[in-house]
Amino acid sequence: MLVGLAVGGLIGLIALDLELPSMVSYWGQRAPLGVVAALAGALLWRTKLRVLPAVAAVALSLIWLSVAFTPFCAWLADGLVRRDREGSADAVLVLASGVQLDGEPTPAALSRLVHGLELLRAGHASRLVVSEIRAPVPSSEPYARALMGRLGVEGELIVLGPISRTRDEALAVSALVKQRGWKRVLVVSSPVHSRRSCGALEREGVSVVSSPSIETHYDLEKLTRPDDRRAAFGSLIHEWVGLWVYRRRGWI
Repeated sequence: MLVGLAVGGLIGLIALDLELPSMVSYWGQRAPLGVVAALAGALLWRTKLRVLPAVAAVALSLIWLSVAFTPFCAWLADGLVRRDREGSADAVLVLASGVQLDGEPTPAALSRLVHGLELLRAGHASRLVVSEIRAPVPSSEPYARALMGRLGVEGELIVLGPISRTRDEALAVSALVKQRGWKRVLVVSSPVHSRRSCGALEREGVSVVSSPSIETHYDLEKLTRPDDRRAAFGSLIHEWVGLWVYRRRGWI
């Protein structure tokens, strides 16, 4: 059982290190998943099913080595980022990202918001639309409004949501655009999410200009360091799976 516990623990550690739970859009607590994997390995090791954790451990180890020490992630990143030529629009749309329990943004959320305010300050639009994730995630409106004030950025702030996925955002933005009579929206999201998010919006009849924010979690432009590759792998796989699912469902 101790051997099975170790094998299961190895599976959990590799899965968490490569951000594999994000493949299925799981954004909750990750640590308990490692404990579950270790316990499952211990229980299965004393049965005829011990081959399952053994094969899984070997397969994940090979994937980890490929991700960390080959250009595999760079190949995965190719084609995911959409950057359009910036121009005037009716609004800047900052797509939802995580918010900490104290109401402050995560690095991805802050990067998106700051870039949205840059576009607003540059005069590309006079309105900022911020979409929000469903509870228990705190509202992003207070921080967005406070940051606009501190940076001296003027404009109308519109809060959209709550939403739970990109598909929800596309439907909500489409309804808002039709209600307001807008013609074009500047879309701000994380770089690797830009292709799917803009595709989903265009599928709902929204004319978009994609202007991704800066990726702060890893060096997307290089992806030469093992830690950057490991950090990027989960989000890259998540987007390719998302594109496949959205195509099958007719959402892009």
